[in-house]
Amino acid sequence: MLAVAGSSIALGQEAAECEVTDLGTLGSLFDRTLEAEGRWTTEDCDSRFRAGNDAHTYRFEVADAGRVRIGLTSPEADSYLYLLTEDGSRIADNDDNGERLDARVERDLTPGVYLVEATTVGGRERGPADFTLTISRLEGCDFVHLGTLEPGVDLTAEGSWSLETCGSRYVSAHPAHAYSFTLAESARVRIDLESENGDPVLSLASLEHGIIGANDDGAEGRNSRIEQYLQAGVYFIEATTYLERDRQPLQADFTLTVHLVDEAAQQQEPRLKIEEVRTPAEVVAGDPFTVDYRIGNLGGGELPDDGSRALIYIVGPRVFDLLDPVSGVWDAGVAYHAGDETASASSTAIDEVAPFELAFSKHGPTWLFVGVVTQGPPDETAGPNADADREEIGFHGLWHNLMVLSGPAFEPVDITIGSSDYTVTAEADADGEVTTTVALIADPDADIDPQVQMQAIYTAGALTQILDGVFERPALSGLSEDSDPERVNVANPSSSSLISAFGQQYAASLSASGLIDGWRAREAINPTAIEELWLDAASAASSRYASMAAGWRSLLDRAEGQPELSFQDAVTVHSQVAYAESIVAPAVAAGDIIAAARSADGGWEDPGIWAMLAEQWTCSPGEDALREALEAAGADNVDELLALDSYLRLARPVHGMAVDQALCAAAAADAALWRFLQRLSVGGSAELREMLGLAPPAPVTTPEPPATPEPHRLQIIVRLADDGRLEYGVELAGGERILPPNRFLPADAAVGHWHMSGDVEVDGNAIGKIRARRVAAGRTEVSFRDADGEVITPDIAFLPTDAAAGVWYRSSEIEVPAALLDSEDLAGA
Repeated sequence: MLAVAGSSIALGQEAAECEVTDLGTLGSLFDRTLEAEGRWTTEDCDSRFRAGNDAHTYRFEVADAGRVRIGLTSPEADSYLYLLTEDGSRIADNDDNGERLDARVERDLTPGVYLVEATTVGGRERGPADFTLTISRLEGCDFVHLGTLEPGVDLTAEGSWSLETCGSRYVSAHPAHAYSFTLAESARVRIDLESENGDPVLSLASLEHGIIGANDDGAEGRNSRIEQYLQAGVYFIEATTYLERDRQPLQADFTLTVHLVDEAAQQQEPRLKIEEVRTPAEVVAGDPFTVDYRIGNLGGGELPDDGSRALIYIVGPRVFDLLDPVSGVWDAGVAYHAGDETASASSTAIDEVAPFELAFSKHGPTWLFVGVVTQGPPDETAGPNADADREEIGFHGLWHNLMVLSGPAFEPVDITIGSSDYTVTAEADADGEVTTTVALIADPDADIDPQVQMQAIYTAGALTQILDGVFERPALSGLSEDSDPERVNVANPSSSSLISAFGQQYAASLSASGLIDGWRAREAINPTAIEELWLDAASAASSRYASMAAGWRSLLDRAEGQPELSFQDAVTVHSQVAYAESIVAPAVAAGDIIAAARSADGGWEDPGIWAMLAEQWTCSPGEDALREALEAAGADNVDELLALDSYLRLARPVHGMAVDQALCAAAAADAALWRFLQRLSVGGSAELREMLGLAPPAPVTTPEPPATPEPHRLQIIVRLADDGRLEYGVELAGGERILPPNRFLPADAAVGHWHMSGDVEVDGNAIGKIRARRVAAGRTEVSFRDADGEVITPDIAFLPTDAAAGVWYRSSEIEVPAALLDSEDLAGA
């Protein structure tokens, strides 16, 4: 049955019928390989370790210590082998460490007698199978001495990992090469292991202390690096891979470099480090939170402004974010804080180094890592890949641990539902799971109606998550409480309630301003009047905020021993805060921008004013958002108000910012309310949702793609010069102003005679010309002739007789078809 010479002996009483085949002695010269061929017949002895599997046992002797590889191959079966001592104690076992399903064990063995059990995976029902057992002494597994490390001369080695490479001395399934070097004098040493298609792992050891260093991925990409101060002596390096043999490429080349570090020169290099990371100690799953950090150049030299750059990133379980590359700001010793929480005495804030915002979806203990990769300039010889092909010259990062809770946790609070007082507690366990309990104060063991329980939890949530810290909320922290209070009533914190409230106030403000009268007369409106509209709106909003803030402070100052909040108060606070953030804050912001524009040297053209607008104007509501608000408010002239709104937002963009921000925030209120209820695990209460005005979400619809090319939306702009002439141009919907040639209407122009401007060009294409004429009663009329010769007359087309000099007046918005010919073609036509 076995095609091998040798004697057979019995192994123990339990396996008296199972023979042990003696393979002989594994020598170190001519007898460096022992081999046996056999067959699992399904009727052989049982494996000692794998019931129901055939097994054959072999004996061999090692004459000299050394590295030994034992392989068990089979073309038909899934082989499994065990290496045992002479008395049958297990030393090692393996499945699939060779090719395909073959088994392999690799060990350093001392002289002595050993046993091998050759068995299978899958049992006898898989049928008979042939196998080959090979025991061999490995060549090339000893340490290769690289020499003595000296200043200015690196020690290097090149090699390959493959299926046949010696296994690691620590994890034999990983192919490895071993090296040694001598350090004549104590010094700082850097060891790099690089591979283009492998995943290098380094280990460093000494005779005196064993393993003294290890690294995976500490250099660029997946490469490894160890750098540390070493005493004079002999050191041993193992160059291995992260992947086991069966997951490696068939062959992966590597380069090993041992370098003596010039510490004085190294200290004069730039060294970017993450100095500190701050987050809340606890966050709620699904809630966004801010990660503040501080980064500095702690090296003695600057990072050159030659295209070298820093890549700052954050990573955590299922999260990743990367800032735009930061260049040209890394002088020696600088430090930048992203968020005030990490500011130091010497750090400053710059726009390029910004906090990260993350959200974790699952509760439990978790981690994040903030890192910086420092890269040299692009490799100009790399052609199109120059920017990506950069040398990594530094890496650093900090780990940070935090707890993610399943919901908000808070200390016991006393609240009131109806006429009864309750204590609500939300506690988190070690895994971040929050359990919320509600107890009747008068009878803690009493059963509580589920709907009452939901209301109690909601009330406690409103107290701890909204009222506590209400004046630190970002949208409210800058609002003043000094205005004369004006009472405001908000039904609930839902989108429908807030949209209706905004529509009522907006319609009332326009009516009170008198702007609608000029609109009806088809006269251009002085932009100053639009500013006054929003200054009045900001003043009214501040008064309403002062009233709400006074009520919140009264609740926060409630006497000790009383319930801290009732359900009715909770709904009121929640509704008022939603109103303040959605409607009050945009109006106050508009007033602040107008005041800043009036005091700025450049007025509305000042870059700082445009920056303020851009910072506040963060969203655009749907086309019908304002119509829906006005209809919800019961306005009877919706179309007229919408047309006026289009005109006002083009005349003064701050008008559009204030309206859009309020509409966007109000529309988002339902999602915020739903999220609030979900966090408290009370979103399942239909009764509570109805009390809060929460409607089911509207179905998502996919808008029709716009027709191409889209027409240009613009206004004709006109201003009176000091010499009596009228200058005219156009202003596109995005704010770009275009002043064509031949754009002045003479002061003595004849009444009724149309004057034509030069071509109005957009992106190099002529879209038409502006027309202007004097009419009776001293007014001036404007219109537009498009590239096809069609005349487009805006609804607001007349400049009033008392127009102020130097002020740009605007027509209502018109749509001009996009040009199909460029300027030269149009001129030729």
